[in-house]
Amino acid sequence: MSVTIEDKVELFSKMIFGSIEEKSSQMKERLGETHKKELEELSKDVEKRKEEFVQAAIKRAERERVKLIAKTKNEQQHVLLNKKQQAIQKVMERLQEFARNFTDTEAYKDYMKKSIESIIITLDKSKQITFFVMEKDFQLVGQILEQKLVNTDNQIKYDIKKTTNNIIGGIIAEDMLNPMQLDLTLTALIDEYKETVGAAITHKFDEVSSL
Repeated sequence: MSVTIEDKVELFSKMIFGSIEEKSSQMKERLGETHKKELEELSKDVEKRKEEFVQAAIKRAERERVKLIAKTKNEQQHVLLNKKQQAIQKVMERLQEFARNFTDTEAYKDYMKKSIESIIITLDKSKQITFFVMEKDFQLVGQILEQKLVNTDNQIKYDIKKTTNNIIGGIIAEDMLNPMQLDLTLTALIDEYKETVGAAITHKFDEVSSL
């Protein structure tokens, strides 16, 4: 059987187009694999970025939470501190009011007598003492000194002067020949008590703040 030209052309066409289709199919397959890999890589990159974004958001939220807690705590501490200072101030004002009222009592006269006795004993080597008192205590202190010194052999020279300090009762005694001063004023006693008051109030506020 002879092969015609048409048969040869058809065979040649099948060989050519068959090869093209095969190569085209292979190319499509390779492109599909490449595209698939690109999509997979893109998907992984998206997931990675999403995770990074989520973690960054979590960290940012945590920082804000810590900052808010610290701010709230500082505000609470500031409020408590103000309340504590107000409480201390109120107690001190009451003590000062009590001291002012105390200076008008008979018990105050006894306090002044004991204070002067303590000064004379402490400054027994002194030759000249100045007693600084409130103006209204001039007469009282003069009488007490005369009574105390007249019955002793102590030849102390003394002056009574109005104090320039803002005191509430009591006496400031100063050895005029030696650098020594005794502060037996009610103001000094109140100031010493302030530390105790502050410690007690602070303890109570610490108990409240720990709840």
